[in-house]
Amino acid sequence: MELKSESFYSKIFTFRNFVFGLILGAGVYLVLIFISNRNQLLIYLAGIPVEVVFIALGLSFLNYLCRFLKWVLFTRSLKLEIPPLYNFKVFMAGLALAITPAKAGEAIRALLLKKRSNIDISKGLASTFSERLIDLLAVTLLSIIGIIIMGFSSDYLFILLIILFLVMIGVITFLFDPLYHFFSRILIFGPWRKLGGYVDNFRADVIVTFRLPVFTGALLLGMVGWACECLAFMLVAQSLGIQMSFQMAMFIYATSSIIGAISFLPGGLGLMEGGLEFLVIDLLNVKYTKSVALTLVIRFTTLWFGVGLGLLFLLWTTRELTGNHERIHKGNN
Repeated sequence: MELKSESFYSKIFTFRNFVFGLILGAGVYLVLIFISNRNQLLIYLAGIPVEVVFIALGLSFLNYLCRFLKWVLFTRSLKLEIPPLYNFKVFMAGLALAITPAKAGEAIRALLLKKRSNIDISKGLASTFSERLIDLLAVTLLSIIGIIIMGFSSDYLFILLIILFLVMIGVITFLFDPLYHFFSRILIFGPWRKLGGYVDNFRADVIVTFRLPVFTGALLLGMVGWACECLAFMLVAQSLGIQMSFQMAMFIYATSSIIGAISFLPGGLGLMEGGLEFLVIDLLNVKYTKSVALTLVIRFTTLWFGVGLGLLFLLWTTRELTGNHERIHKGNN
């Protein structure tokens, strides 16, 4: 059973959702700036060396490359024949829609694969789902590793272990046949009946991407990629005069990323920023305005850098698809 790409995609992404993410982001940052010491904030921002910003951007791009390699592992495990350059453009285009609710807009990758190579949209969705889930597992493990290295004897570790446990329970329920078939019975009744067939196909594709060699390689790539952004966070913090070790940066940044991810808000906006500020102030006794400066710079060099790059690749890819369609149409005439 194959999903109808147009009708399906119209349900998971609309331009209104994208604009909502932009407005929410603007609102969050305006509030942060408004309740800080604005003159001092400008001094902090102006004092960050330009080279630190470019290094942070470079480390973010390394994370995108690691995530792309994960994407390649998943698409190859599903035996999808996609030209490498187009596959890269499709992956990067998905970053543009990271500010849609629950990052659902990243599923545009499935539609782009369908348009270009007539690939079953379920397989594109399976690759997107697996890539996001591995990211959540990767940042949770980085956070736990960071807190263990620091030797925190606090409730943080307990909470993180609960999150990891719940994620793993969800994965096991989804992948383990007896549990899945038990819970999937609700999908055979009434309005859920059609959805049940889609979920079964989607699950079959996801299971392929979770075979041990692929899963292990993807998890390692995820941890390396997100560790790059943790390093960027540390470097920006140190440029502001904040004494932050790498393990502390790993814990704060990864934990805040988890908070943002499980909120299902567009790009984790609001909650991730709040998590970053709370942990920096609580653990490092940093003044509020300085924590705002750190938050603004790291989010610009990670989330918004990715959105900007993604928009460029999305425009490139859609123009290419439009050009191909026009050439085919002229050829048929």
